[in-house]
Amino acid sequence: MQPQYPTQPMMPQFPQQPAYPQAQPQYPTQGYPQQPAFPVQPAYAPQQYAQPAPQPPLPQGTLDGFFEQPSSGGGPSWKFNGKPIGTSYAGIVARTVTNADVRAQTNNAGVAQTYKDGRPKLVMVVPMQVQPSPEYPDGVAGWWVKGQARDELARAMAEAGAPAGAPEAGAAVRVTLTGQRAVPNMNPQLLYRVEYMRPAGAAPAPAPTYPGTVMQPLPAPAQQTETAPVVSTATGQPVVHQQPMPQPAAAAQAIEQPAPAPAGFNADQAALFAKLTGQPAA
Repeated sequence: MQPQYPTQPMMPQFPQQPAYPQAQPQYPTQGYPQQPAFPVQPAYAPQQYAQPAPQPPLPQGTLDGFFEQPSSGGGPSWKFNGKPIGTSYAGIVARTVTNADVRAQTNNAGVAQTYKDGRPKLVMVVPMQVQPSPEYPDGVAGWWVKGQARDELARAMAEAGAPAGAPEAGAAVRVTLTGQRAVPNMNPQLLYRVEYMRPAGAAPAPAPTYPGTVMQPLPAPAQQTETAPVVSTATGQPVVHQQPMPQPAAAAQAIEQPAPAPAGFNADQAALFAKLTGQPAA
């Protein structure tokens, strides 16, 4: 018979813990900027070129427009601004004045000037042939006619018996600065005196006619009758009345040598220029 040993006390039973998955440590992921997606270029894509703008058609010219073009070159203009009162320029009209010599009047900024009613202000550039000088070494100049000078030119031409319009080719012209007139909110207006002499051999201007008038012929000049000479009772000889001779001025007593003709002037132009300026003709 086996001996009995005391039994060991039983250990208390605990509920079994559920098995959980072991968590792995999490590390932050590296953040990189997302690259933009570029469109895939098709292979051998056709290249686009800008189409040139259509050219405007060329203008069509006329013979009148061709001959009315402004002349190339030309001389500097007669300058009166800033000059003393009494400054004058003289010369011969070099050629016929045409529509091409009429230009728009502009201000210092090059903007065309207009009247209050919107009409453009125009200036006529008269080509002049002058005596060569340091100011005009080539002997050519331009007279810009505008404002009061236009009215003064028309007066001088009418006084000389020239037809109305532009100055005649070959005419002699002298322009003198006589003063200036104040204009509100503008520069003073220069005032001129114009002397005009028609070219040699110019035909007389036709007399103006008015509607409703009849031109009457001029009366024939009265015939002068011959009178018997007066006989002196003392001597019996005809009495001759002596007319007193005019005494020459002191300035004209000296014999003046004729001035040489201006360069480029022909004989008629030189004589006309001398008559205009008061110089003795060559």
